[in-house]
Parts: sequence; C-alpha cells; structure tokens
Amino acid sequence: MGRQRTINDTEFWRSPKMAGRTQEDRAVLFYLLTGPYSNIIGVYPIVPRIAASEMGWDSDSQLVPVLKRLAEAKFIEFDPESGFVWVHVWWDHNSAKMAVATTLRQNTFEQISQIPDEWRDDFVTDFVTRLPTRAQNKQGEVKNLRALIESELGIVNSHEDKVAIPYPYPIDREAGNVTTNGNSISNTTTNEKLDFPHALSVTEIHNVTTLLASLSLDMAQQLLDELAGVMAEGKKIKTSPVNYLHGLVKIYRAGTFVPAAGLRIGDRRKRSLLNSEIERSIDISPKVAHAHLEMSRAILSKPNTRN
Repeated sequence: MGRQRTINDTEFWRSPKMAGRTQEDRAVLFYLLTGPYSNIIGVYPIVPRIAASEMGWDSDSQLVPVLKRLAEAKFIEFDPESGFVWVHVWWDHNSAKMAVATTLRQNTFEQISQIPDEWRDDFVTDFVTRLPTRAQNKQGEVKNLRALIESELGIVNSHEDKVAIPYPYPIDREAGNVTTNGNSISNTTTNEKLDFPHALSVTEIHNVTTLLASLSLDMAQQLLDELAGVMAEGKKIKTSPVNYLHGLVKIYRAGTFVPAAGLRIGDRRKRSLLNSEIERSIDISPKVAHAHLEMSRAILSKPNTRN
C-alpha cells in the first residue's frame, strides 16, 4: 500500500510565493512533495532519469532545467552530483511536530543524519525553530519540545564557540541567572554574561546573540529584558522572539527605545545580585564585605538608561 501525502491547497495554489510559477514549476514541486522518493523531512536523493520517466518527461531537457530554476528561486536546493533535493516548502504542507512524534522520531533523526554536510546545519536550524516551545503529551505534561529535540539531536553545545560576544572592555557581571532569564551566555575572555529569556531555544539564542553583537553589554541586556518582560506578560508575539527583538534593536537605533516591560526583569536581577553579594560577604573579611556591599548598592541604585 502506498504512502499518503497531503498538500495544503491554499499554500500550493493561492500562496503569494507561488505567483508567477509556470505549470512546469508547479508540476515538479507537486512531484517533490508527493513522489515515491519523498520522505519524512523533505530532504532526500532522487534519480532524475527515473523521476522524469514517472512524470512522463525527459530528464535532461525538461526535469533538470526546472529543478535548477526552482533552486535559483529558493524553492528547493538541488545537488546534481549526489541527486539530493531539499524541498524548502516541505513544512508548508507537513507538520514538523508530527515528524518528531514517538513513532516517527527515530526515522526522522536517521534521515537528518543522511543530509549532505553542507546543508545539515541550515536544515536543523530551520527545522527546530518550527517546533513549539510548549507541547502537551498524552499524559498531559507540557514540555519544551524544541529544546528536547535540540538535545536529542545533540546540538545543545554545538554553538558554544559562536555565541560569545567580544565586548572590548571588562564589566563586572559575575552574578548568575535570575528566575525569568534562564539561559546565560558568557564571554570567553571576561566574566561578562547576558541573561536570556528561558523560553528561547539554543538556535534562537545563537541568532539573538549575533543580532546584539554590535551593542554594548548594558544595552543588549536592556533589550533582552524587554523581550523577556513581553514574553512573561503573555503578550502575543506575531512572528518570533528573534524578529521581535530585531524590531527592538531598530527602535533603539532610531533613538526611540523606552524600557517598559523589561524594567521589572532588570530590577529582579539587581536584587538577585545584591542578595548574592550579601551571602558572599558572610565568609570574607569586614573590609572586603563592605566593598562588595557598596558595589552592590551602587548597581541596585543605578537607573535604567538608554545607551
């Protein structure tokens, strides 16, 4: 019995991205979405000669030129040497969440492992961002499916050498995470740290870190706090946290950023820092303890300002 493939009719026939596509383009996309070579993830090898025969076409004069045209238009990636095709519109018609369901997950992971090396990182980055951060299983438990799949794919630490922000000046930022910002990225040459909203995936943290790399540490943290505050208040972010932060960066560069939702997050971090310094002062000399406390009070009293 053959497999069943579904096509989202709106995404295929009425999607703006399909405007201007020829009948040949549509026929090949339809074949790639439903054909016998297709798999769970939409990245697989084909034999153009056989695929063309199944479509009633000639390989060299019809199918291959259309594959190259679709690749130029970013609908697919196509490697003529290996025959691998990556169907970029695959997730417009298939569910990434279903691809990591219990019965399919192992097969999905095996198929990901077979993706050509030059595509694999980009595929995984795109794939995991399509997974929900809150998903309920059959037992009623709510879990961060995105983080879970990242962990099982073994990529949790794959970006550790890429996310450090090389600030050129030292700032005393030894305090750890606070309750809302559950992820922390440290600079590799200083004790500087940024606290990230806990709901962000590893991939999103990598993208966010790159986005903030040109800003001062204090300003980067203010924008992250604003994002964390908005997420904590349950306000709907229409696109993604990364895109929302990109908008905050644009507002800051325009000189119109005013902290609001992030003020509570920043104040909580300052209180955490003060409490940490008080605890540390118990086991050190009175002179050193006094210096630590004075530093903590100065940090706590420092108002949020635009940099």
